[in-house]
This record gives sequence, structure tokens and C-alpha cells, in this order.
Amino acid sequence: MTAAGTLKPLPGRRGMLIGLRETLAYLKNPDQFIAERRRQFGPVFSTTLFFRPTVVVGGTEAVTDFLQKERSISASALPAAFTALHTPDGALNQEGPRHRSTRAGYAPLFNNAAFETFLPTLNRGITAFVDQVVQRGETRIAFDSKRICLDLFAEIFAGEPLTQSEAEAFITYNNALLSLSTLLPSFRRGEAALAQLRCSMQQRLARNRRGELNGTAFKVFSNNHDETGEPWSDERIVTATVLMIWGAFIEVASLMSCCLILCAKQPGVRAEILDEARQHHLDHRDWPGTLEAWDLPYTQGVLRESLRLMPPGGGGFRLTSADISIAGFHIPAGMVVTVDPRIGNLMASIFPEPDRFSPDRWVPSRRPATSRCPVAGTAQRLPKGAWFPGGTGNHGCPGIPLAELCVRIFLVRWMQAIQTWRQPDGAADAVPYELIPIRIPSDDYQLVVDPAPDSHQQGS
Repeated sequence: MTAAGTLKPLPGRRGMLIGLRETLAYLKNPDQFIAERRRQFGPVFSTTLFFRPTVVVGGTEAVTDFLQKERSISASALPAAFTALHTPDGALNQEGPRHRSTRAGYAPLFNNAAFETFLPTLNRGITAFVDQVVQRGETRIAFDSKRICLDLFAEIFAGEPLTQSEAEAFITYNNALLSLSTLLPSFRRGEAALAQLRCSMQQRLARNRRGELNGTAFKVFSNNHDETGEPWSDERIVTATVLMIWGAFIEVASLMSCCLILCAKQPGVRAEILDEARQHHLDHRDWPGTLEAWDLPYTQGVLRESLRLMPPGGGGFRLTSADISIAGFHIPAGMVVTVDPRIGNLMASIFPEPDRFSPDRWVPSRRPATSRCPVAGTAQRLPKGAWFPGGTGNHGCPGIPLAELCVRIFLVRWMQAIQTWRQPDGAADAVPYELIPIRIPSDDYQLVVDPAPDSHQQGS
């Protein structure tokens, strides 16, 4: 390991009460915070997040360097409220054999065979959701998408949609995760919500065992064994199911909402998605299709551009157990390190014309339509450390392929049924966002929709 004396000191802001000022600035607007400090200091800098000295790492060189060293010198260092509410059974709180065992236990939920079985539920639920939006002529897209995602993933993983009380508990739990202190009322509300959800899932697990429900997570987790060979306890099964629904619903709802916000400003996107869907024989909205049919490169490019330009959040937090060097900078033991996708996502060296919304950058260059796009195909072969929408290293999100499948279905069914969508007349141009813990429009953000003239011919 390089001697500390030959390494550069970490750049960052200094001054009185810097820990408080940096933490509050990040909580106010995380994206702006990262962008400003990246412009001032480069892709690696020191700061204070959640009152803890933290090193922010971005860009391919630094990210790759960290990933090569992560396994042996770091442990999870999530904020205290998140650590407590995520529980010891949550994979983000685990290391070593226990973490590997948990991830292996999740794996049967995230392969193609599982996705094929999920398709009818996903298509039915998403199509019905879009039809309801058309009937109303408007949607509070973040509020409504959170509820449909909660119901979809509860049905898939735990056998049936949620009650209103259960849905509200998931929202309360999510909002409590980044409470600044475990002494705050928001954290206590999160604890109560988690207890309620565990109780609900325990009741569902009992019904599942009686054959009254068909929860995929219950089935998979009931066959799991931990790192010592012991079967998962009922408490671990129900907690893991709660965390599975939570992790899926908020990320997918965010991506659905942000895709629509970006696509509304790009009139050609709808026609491209519809043309691709026709080529894949997805015209009939009541037919769930096959997994192969939903392999839609352009539509995938749309959602990936949304993830790139409007990422749902930053990276996880790791704690170094030894001095390390990252991209020539000295990072002492005991520092929190976070690898942040928002830095590399807007670097021209990785994504040419980084501010441009261009789904074609993710599409193989052999596609005829891409010949008009100067960045076509440029994201097809990204270097290691350049793209990690679900986190990096040992704790990367295993559910990203499922989230992308859900949003491809959503985009196709939305475009087939809805021709235009916009904010109501008189609404402010700026989109109001909740930025902690996940970027998503505020619940009162509204879209007015106009139905597609031929939507009634595409099945129901």
C-alpha cells in the first residue's frame, strides 16, 4: 500500500461548524451538494454527512480503485437510524458469510425464471393502473405510483396487495430511514411502522403455509438456511419480506415518475417506444408477453437515461478499517466512504454530452435510427466503475433487473394509452421533489393526461 506521505491530502471545505453546515446542506439538496463540490474539488473529496467525516468517491478511476480494496478494509457504516430500522436481518447491515448467505437466499427471486412468473401480475396491475389514470384524466404520479408499486410487490412477494394501513406503514417506515437521530419522533414512528408490518407479514406467512396465499418470498425464504446451516426463523422470513417490498416499491415508483417527467420534454420518445413495442408484438395490453418480448433496447435506454440524469439517490456508506489510498488520495482508517453515482453520471469522459437525454446511447449502434444520434451506442461498453445505479461492490442492489422490467412494462402501457401528459395550467414549472432518502416528486405533484386516440383498439 502506498505510503501516506506520498499521497495527496483530501480536498474539502473547512471552517467553523463545518460538520453541521455540510450535513444540513446535503439534506437540503443532495444533488446540488454533490455537483457543487465535485466542480470545486474534483471527483474525490472530503465532507461531513450525517455529522460523520465522510469521503465521497466518484469517477471510474477512483470507484474502480475503491472496489478493488473494499472487501478487505471496509464495513457497513449506514446512519444510525437506517441501521436500526434496516435490522440485523437486512443485507445492507451484513458482512462476510452472513451477507453472502443472505444474498444467496434472495437470488431465486431475481432470475429469469422468477421474472416469467411475475409477468402476468405486473402487466395486469400496471395496465389497470394506467387505465385508471386515463379514466380520471389526471394523476398525482408519485403518490399513485408508490401505491401501485406497493400493491404489486406485496402481491408478488407476500401473496396479496396491501391494506391502506399497511401501505401507510411502509411510507412511514421509508420516511424514517434517514432520521438525523434515533431520539427523534420520526424514528419512533418508523419503529412502530416496522413492528406493524412484521406483524402483518407474520399473519400472511401463516396463511401462506395453510395454502391461502401464494407469496413468492415466503416460499423462497422458508427454504433458506443461514451461514451455519440453520433454517431461517419466522422472524427473519417476515423481516426479509418487509425489506424486499420496501426496497422494490420506492425505487420503482421513483423511476416511473422521473421517466415520465423527462419523456414529457422529448416528444419523439413516445413514438419510438410504441414502434419498438409493435415490433415485439406487445400491442395487446391484456397479454403479458414473454420475457424475451420485453427485451426492449430503446425503452431500456429511456429508463437508464432517467437513472443517469435523475438518480434516486447516492451510494451506500462504508467504514474503513485501515489506511487506504484512493486515486492518489490518503484516506485514514475510521473514515466513512461513499461511492456516489451522481459524479460519474455527468462526466463527459464517461458519457459524451452528459447533460443530453439520449436513450440511443444505450442502444446497439446497428439500430438504424441511431445513425442520427452522435452519442448512439456510446454506453454499450462502459468501463468498470462507470455505471452502478443500484450501488457498488458487495452491497449492490440485486433487484435492478426486476425494477427495469417493471418500468419497461410501465412505459409501454403508458405510451399505448396516453398521448400527452403535462402539469395543470398555472402550475409552477419546477418539479417539487422529496430528495431524502430517495428522489421522487412530492405527493401533490400532478399530471394531466390526454388519452391516445387509438388506445381502445389495443386490448384492455
